[in-house]
Amino acid sequence: MIRLSLTPWARPGVAAFVGLMAATPLAGHAQPTFPARPITLVIGYPPGAIVDTVARQVGTALSATLGQTVVPENKGGAAGAVGAGIVSKATPDGYTILFTAYTSLQIASALDRQLNFDPVNDLVPVASIGRPTTLLLVNADFPARNFDEFIAYVKSRPNQINFGTSGTGSPNHFALEHLNAAFGTRMTAVPYKGAAQMLTDMLGGRVQAIFSSSSLAAGHLQGGTVRALAIGSPDPTPLFPDLPLIAAKGAPGFNASGALGVFAPPGTPAAIVDRINAAVGKALQDPAVARKLTGEGIVITRQDASQFGARYRDEARQIAEFIKKNELKIN
Repeated sequence: MIRLSLTPWARPGVAAFVGLMAATPLAGHAQPTFPARPITLVIGYPPGAIVDTVARQVGTALSATLGQTVVPENKGGAAGAVGAGIVSKATPDGYTILFTAYTSLQIASALDRQLNFDPVNDLVPVASIGRPTTLLLVNADFPARNFDEFIAYVKSRPNQINFGTSGTGSPNHFALEHLNAAFGTRMTAVPYKGAAQMLTDMLGGRVQAIFSSSSLAAGHLQGGTVRALAIGSPDPTPLFPDLPLIAAKGAPGFNASGALGVFAPPGTPAAIVDRINAAVGKALQDPAVARKLTGEGIVITRQDASQFGARYRDEARQIAEFIKKNELKIN
């Protein structure tokens, strides 16, 4: 006679327990609420640049809003392309995000730079921050006293005026080429690795003009060692009510400022993108953060992720069309 013995799993009480466990999700496998651990904020520019300063201010506010540490990590180089490339290949889980001056990425895409990623399609626009107030500056000894005099002076001296830029393909390099195309001037681009050195060399006469953030130039403007001739960013500002916008002087769409924004790797879930966007929005509405950014000359912009994404792609298209139309070669 063969005796059948029940295994532990076949006994009635145990079988019922197993069935219950199979029907109940295990807590250990539940998806944790984002964020569950620290976030790395890759900053696409070196320490000390205005992008770095603003990124750290926003990062501190994000830490408080998200309840997790936001760790800044500078990855400067190639006008922001180095940091952007790193984030474009990061795991799309929201724990590695990018803070950068993204106009340079739109320019790089339009110029078909040989990058290892696509600046337009390999990054997810998450949140807009704003645009620095950017000024056209000359040394206090420069003969021109206003923008019209500057254009007339430069046009009478083709290829004799050296114009400092913060790197080949940077927003202010593109703006210089836009300036040349719009007003028929011929100035020579002189690339620098950092904005501070560029300003120092203008003071020393090695270059005659630059585009600079108002925050970097503030002390020199107050001391009278440099002169602002026009606003190179697209937004008017009460900080400089007497300066004209270059965009309104015969160069529609002119923009010498690197707009600031937050980006994520491709494939990042929409819920995480929206969570970070909301946290950035809350940070920008914080009065202390707003005062700090305004003090840096930042004109704050607030958009949801879809609005920011649409604007990012539209601006990239406009830049590409301008470069093609004017056959610009920014080398």
